[in-house]
Amino acid sequence: MQLYAGEITSPMIDASGPDATLSSFLENYSQFRGYSTRPEFWWPFLFLILVHTAIGMTAIITISTLFAEDMVTDARDLFGVAGFSPGIWLEGFGAVFAAAILGLHLLIAALTVIPLLALTWRRLHDSGLPGSMSLLGLIPLVGWLVLLLLLARPSAPQKHRPEFSAAWY
Repeated sequence: MQLYAGEITSPMIDASGPDATLSSFLENYSQFRGYSTRPEFWWPFLFLILVHTAIGMTAIITISTLFAEDMVTDARDLFGVAGFSPGIWLEGFGAVFAAAILGLHLLIAALTVIPLLALTWRRLHDSGLPGSMSLLGLIPLVGWLVLLLLLARPSAPQKHRPEFSAAWY
């Protein structure tokens, strides 16, 4: 969490590198007050995208090579529902492996949803916007794009408000 001149807080650390921003992300996991600079937001965001991509690609390669015999590709009416034909699904241990990978994705998402929301909130504060603008992410597609554009805005210390950094506990 980046600190600015005139704020009464703990000593300022340089949190612009990947290691410092990731530790700041984990240390301030539930802090919605304050400010986060662009590097403090984008490094953890990039790290989470890379983690999910690596897990997903590993799962795709593993399932398509080791569990190829567990893939079922015949088209039929599954569960007796007319017109429902998934095309490809897994049976046996391949299905168990796929469920475990999905569980891992969901676990990582559950553990990082609050810290990522708090980080987004602080990033919007740093650009001079209220943190509640992060609710734009609830609007599919258009809201996500608008929110990403707002998160890419430069820091605006002149627009910081006292209520953004005031202690709330």
